[in-house]
Amino acid sequence: MFQAMATGHPTMSTMHADSVKSMVNRLENPPINTPRILLTALNFVVIQTHARIGDSIVRRIKQMVELVGFEPETNELITNTVYEWDAATDTFVYKGHSFLFDEIMEMKNMTHEEMEAEFQRRIDIVNYMLQKNMIDFREIARIVVQYYQYPEETAKRVREEMGWQDHAIAKPIEAGGETTG
Repeated sequence: MFQAMATGHPTMSTMHADSVKSMVNRLENPPINTPRILLTALNFVVIQTHARIGDSIVRRIKQMVELVGFEPETNELITNTVYEWDAATDTFVYKGHSFLFDEIMEMKNMTHEEMEAEFQRRIDIVNYMLQKNMIDFREIARIVVQYYQYPEETAKRVREEMGWQDHAIAKPIEAGGETTG
């Protein structure tokens, strides 16, 4: 997987680890033995956990962590936590900065406001699919294609259908899939 990433191929994988530190430990030691420098090919890590919400045991994303770089003098990975789950409110808290968003803004020549609007549209599309209980891949593919062809029009239609009129600023995402704000 890391060789594929190093040559520019997109990859996705899962493993058992409760933090970025424990993930790095598992990857660097037998039987995997991945050199730390190859770990810099990772863009981000999603840490999940089981939690009790009310009477239910649920799975929640605990953190979304970007791997920003590598400090050669200390041999440490540089990380940035972008989102963190707040168990008390069962919501995700944006920690204030994303280096990946910065890269996208630069690559696409977007302002911060344009990036926020794009991100909010995508949040709305995902929440729409969630609330409509879209599980058929054809339905999901249809709306994704519509969004890529006509992003603003698709987001406007979804917002009107769901009664979400004022979505100018990105809102925090609740763990249960709803948005607030």
